[in-house]
Amino acid sequence: MDQARPVIDITCSMVTMSEVADPNRHIREYLSYYLSLSSPPGYAVMIRGPWGIGKTFLIRQILAQLFDDEKAYIYVSLYGVDAPSEIDTAIFAATHPILGSKAAKVVGRALNAGLQFKGIENPITIQDFERRTTGAIYVFDDIERSSMSSDAIFGYINQFVEHSGCRVILVANEAELESSDGYRRKREKLVGQTLEAKSAVRGALSAFLVDVAHAEARDHLRSVENHIVELYEQGEVNNLRVLKQTLWDFERFYQAIEPHHRQHARAMLHILRLLFALSFEIKLGRLNAGQIRGRKDHWITAMMNSNEDAPIKSSFERYKGIDLSDTTLSDELLIELLVNGVIDELLIKRDLDSSAWFLEPADEPSWRTIWHRFERDDGAVVEAIGMLQRELAKLQYRDPGEILHIFGMMLMMTDVNLLEGDRDSVVESAKTYIVALRERGELPPLNANSFMENSRHGAWGGLGFIDVGSEHFREIYGFLDEQRQLASIERLPALAARLMDELGEDPDLFCRRLVGPGGEGSDLIEGPVLREIDPAEFLAAVQHQPALVECQVFQCLASRYNHGALGRELEDELLWAKSLRDAMLKLAEASEPVRRNKLTIFAEWFGQHIPDDSAEAEGAT
Repeated sequence: MDQARPVIDITCSMVTMSEVADPNRHIREYLSYYLSLSSPPGYAVMIRGPWGIGKTFLIRQILAQLFDDEKAYIYVSLYGVDAPSEIDTAIFAATHPILGSKAAKVVGRALNAGLQFKGIENPITIQDFERRTTGAIYVFDDIERSSMSSDAIFGYINQFVEHSGCRVILVANEAELESSDGYRRKREKLVGQTLEAKSAVRGALSAFLVDVAHAEARDHLRSVENHIVELYEQGEVNNLRVLKQTLWDFERFYQAIEPHHRQHARAMLHILRLLFALSFEIKLGRLNAGQIRGRKDHWITAMMNSNEDAPIKSSFERYKGIDLSDTTLSDELLIELLVNGVIDELLIKRDLDSSAWFLEPADEPSWRTIWHRFERDDGAVVEAIGMLQRELAKLQYRDPGEILHIFGMMLMMTDVNLLEGDRDSVVESAKTYIVALRERGELPPLNANSFMENSRHGAWGGLGFIDVGSEHFREIYGFLDEQRQLASIERLPALAARLMDELGEDPDLFCRRLVGPGGEGSDLIEGPVLREIDPAEFLAAVQHQPALVECQVFQCLASRYNHGALGRELEDELLWAKSLRDAMLKLAEASEPVRRNKLTIFAEWFGQHIPDDSAEAEGAT
């Protein structure tokens, strides 16, 4: 640039501690100087910094402090802009906010074409536009997010600097621009001062909290601002968008918890620190759902492999004084809230009420006391171990999740001499216990359709299984599933008899058991229970029902066998379905026309889903 740049003389006076603490004080002071120059500066100022650090927030804040009227400057985002004409349109829209976006586009085209536009209060011409912009202050934000080349952008903006004498501020994540050809050359001709924006988390946090709608949550967050700032700095977040999103997550969480939870100040601070730290890590892409699920085990594995540079190891070490494997908030809850954006009030209540913060010692199951052994008195742990052995002798535990927890911990306890025996003896004890439950009819059957069955992933009840990665644990896990599958088969005859009763007493429940959707009784969706019923007996029973029920039952069968189920999970029901269809078609042939038509249609509803090779399958049996 030919014009000499002015000598910069910024006089420093006494400043307050808040000013000293402002990491962007240099930007505030320089822009105050730059924008107050009495003559055209002949150069632009660039404010640079990574995405999310708060550049836009900072510049808008500074401009609001310097000018009472927003008309004193023109703020334009180049996000998605791909041509100079679109910048013209954006500028016109900014100078005439009373117009809608469509009108602004029309005027922008008119200006570009050298025409007059008379659709507003007074005619506007190119000359009017130029007069309004000469000497103005322009801010061009999101430069790196334009699809225009840097040459084109800087060439366009240079008109405002050199020819119109404007003061121009550029806001960009310059790291995204520096690799483009000719960038440095064009930049040096236009930009006279570059200022690095730093994360001003305290100021931004105060501003963000104003937008927290829930008053009690807002007050709580304000009371712990120092902790939030500390976590932000420990995590090297440098992204105010992440901070804002995390505040929203916490607000939603806070609204879902009960008054007695909120009143426990230490517990709430503990939860906030854990939630914020994990939210930062997830939103920054440092951790994912797979690493959160079973995070304690992932952490232990990473620590044992000291040479491994595991992401979870870095995350855990980043936040001093916080155990990111803490189970006050379960893996399931964290994934729902921070990954899926789901608030499950029942899950939140379960996690908090069963945590060490809120659970009364007398109400805690013995196995949970052992799991939380580091947080419980030694005497309580010893007592819990003895109690657990007595409870196992009585076959007191039936839930598969609890069974896995118990025997996973027993594997660990034999390793550290808290129990006699070895790991093989624990496996045998587990198998004996599981078989005994099945033989008594108390082992829950395996329900492959259940969401919870398919999402155990190393945890139950908000706690990760201990020793989950070992060969011995996997053997127990596999044996448990085998025995539950056997329990599923063993109960089919009794369930079939119950189904036939429900067909007459509660057809809706009958259908829910076979096809869902969820809720009560929907536990036979993938169980071949109908094979236990004689097809002729079934047909006779259905025909004795009212017409609407008869129609409902065959619609239910059609839904049950849809999407190839008879070739997969319900393969053992294939011959039954074929036999029922054949019996219906045979009965139709001997029936009056109306009945013949109904039976034929009903048979077709579910019969269309019977695989073509069913005859071969029948012959093979």
